[in-house]
Amino acid sequence: MSPDARQLIAQHARTTELLGVDFLPLGTPPAALIDNEPAAGIETKPAHEPPRSSHTAAEDPRSDQGSRVDPIAFGTLRTQSDALPDARSRLAALKERYESDAPHQHFNTSFTNIVFGEGAADADLMFVGEAPGEQEDQTGRPFVGRAGQLLEKMIVAMGYSRETVYICNVLKTRPPNNATPTNEEARLCAPYLLEQIRIIAPKVIVTLGLPASHLLLGSTSPMRSLRGTFHEFPPNASTGGLIQEEDREHFPLIEVMPTYHPAYLLRSYTEENRRKVWSDLQQVMNRLKPE
Repeated sequence: MSPDARQLIAQHARTTELLGVDFLPLGTPPAALIDNEPAAGIETKPAHEPPRSSHTAAEDPRSDQGSRVDPIAFGTLRTQSDALPDARSRLAALKERYESDAPHQHFNTSFTNIVFGEGAADADLMFVGEAPGEQEDQTGRPFVGRAGQLLEKMIVAMGYSRETVYICNVLKTRPPNNATPTNEEARLCAPYLLEQIRIIAPKVIVTLGLPASHLLLGSTSPMRSLRGTFHEFPPNASTGGLIQEEDREHFPLIEVMPTYHPAYLLRSYTEENRRKVWSDLQQVMNRLKPE
């Protein structure tokens, strides 16, 4: 057996272990392994997530109706960042600016902690979700609940760690009852997310779920049409979206891979969905391979 085959077998086994066996896609192993017996005993029983608990502190209905507040100008955040010497200090200042501006005061929310984001300030790979959940709200850290634990397994299986990627959400505070972000909430929080992206300048962004995918790509397409294919960020100006034409030159061209949110995957933990998500992540891994 060649050294390359041994390395692939070891990586396959380690990935299976890290993913708790049952996330790893089933089927034909990599080409280099076809002369070996496929791993036996892979768990195929779906694991379903119980309904997420509701936050009872905020009972008012959420909507995009009412007076519209102008979000902070992206250029203002960019100018503040560019006055600082490095990406880590820029992210710290941006977090302080978000806390001071508190755009969430303009929409209905009840939260314990702001969940701004965490990870490497110079990460090649960035994950963007939709909003913090209950455990994230309690800890002030993104993706630490059941969905976050699954995401971390996925990240490790890709050959990375939480410390080497950057993880954040569109919203920085938990919506009532873990509701999907409204268009108005996303609009008010978008400049801070955009500046996070500009500071980090990742090579690839994985958007987790439709709210993040629609926001960054200026799209309204369903996930089945978006996932499995790389998209450009900033998106083509003709699609609209968040970035004004005069701001486009300040962003590097970044590739975006939309995929299903880990919370959705837990609720619909089928072999088909696992195959789709792992296929998306494999494309990202291949794109990030050193040349």
